[in-house]
Amino acid sequence: MTLAEIVDITGLPGLYKVSGKRNDGLVVTSLVDDKTTFVSGRKHLFTTLDNVTMYTTGDGITLKAVLTEMKKQEAGNPPAAKDDAAIKAYIEKIIPDYDKEKVYVSDMKKLLKWYEILNAKNLVEELIKEEAETVAATTEEATAEEKPTKKSAAKDAVAKPKKEAKPKVE
Repeated sequence: MTLAEIVDITGLPGLYKVSGKRNDGLVVTSLVDDKTTFVSGRKHLFTTLDNVTMYTTGDGITLKAVLTEMKKQEAGNPPAAKDDAAIKAYIEKIIPDYDKEKVYVSDMKKLLKWYEILNAKNLVEELIKEEAETVAATTEEATAEEKPTKKSAAKDAVAKPKKEAKPKVE
């Protein structure tokens, strides 16, 4: 499963896996209770989790990177969702340079809730593993593009002469 297959739906609690698409909405399965339902695109907005970024003082940080860091620091369990100061301190440990003016406590609470849902389904490890495989595949592609093959190097070395254009006679 990828973050592109998981959506947050306005007006509905929790996270959902996209099971199917229709012209007027999505068929989704709840990650909380595994119930499948149709959600109309006329009433709700859908946000795939691969498009979510958090504001930082520099460029934004992707949700995948935040989840990875939360998993690494899992021993310092997230605080209770009712203590705003503890939540801010925890997020500052996870993302030291988050933008304190643009990231609200409600956003932090939603992030913690998403993490709990994904971690309960063991999806955080799967997403982190997928990220490592993607990085490795991208690195292999980049090195393959840099090294020309013997045939292509030989073709590049021997340049074919261009034919001269003949003038048109009218």
